Parts: sequence; C-alpha cells; structure tokens
Amino acid sequence: MITPVQTIMLITPRPETLDDAMHPFLEAGFTIQTEKNVDTALARLNPAHPPALILLDASDDNEGSSLRKDCMRVLAQCAMTCISATSPIPKKHFHSVMEGLGMLPPLPPNPSRHDGESLLATLQRFLPRG
Repeated sequence: MITPVQTIMLITPRPETLDDAMHPFLEAGFTIQTEKNVDTALARLNPAHPPALILLDASDDNEGSSLRKDCMRVLAQCAMTCISATSPIPKKHFHSVMEGLGMLPPLPPNPSRHDGESLLATLQRFLPRG
C-alpha cells in the first residue's frame, strides 16, 4: 500500500500539463496518483489514509463555483488532507471564492517547476515530521 503522507492525488483529465510542477514532489519522494474526475477520485479516497495533497484541476473554471463544489465534496469525504487547485482566477479573487475551505495557494492552469516547488514548500509546513 502507498504511504498516505507520501501520496499526491491529481484530479485532472490532462495530467501531462502538470508534469513540470510534479517533478519537485517526485524528487522529494512522493508518489503521484491521477484520477480523471472528482467522482473517480472520491471512490478511491480512503479517509483513514488520506493523501498528503489533492490537486484539483480547475483550469476551465473561470468563476470558481465548480471548484468550490468539488472541494467541498472532497472535504466532506476526506477532511484530513491538504487541497490546492490549478485555476485561472486571480489569487485575490480565488481566496475570496474559496474562503473557509482552507485551501493551499492555487497554481496557474499550466504550472511550472517553480510553481510546484512553491506548492511543495507550502505543503511541507503542514505535513507531520517523521
């Protein structure tokens, strides 16, 4: 079984666009699990062994309403995981739309290695030390 703290779950129909951003996670020892949509991801989530991070691809959601609903669905099933997203929404508006959900900062729709490094540094602040 995959060690939960070392797993990143990507929920995206376009995983190749996240490759550059995922390299820092792979180099840090994380495994990457990819699901095409929220429904298949929810079927695979185990609340007793949550992934360290769930990254929702909301690159086509210019308002954030679908992303907010998807995030709430994930949190309802697996509240003990960190969540971030790819989003075209400006960061200030993103934080307003996602208020109260405790999401990590978003990545741009086509994130770079640098974006992944930033997300990894933020995530590491929340992971158990061991």
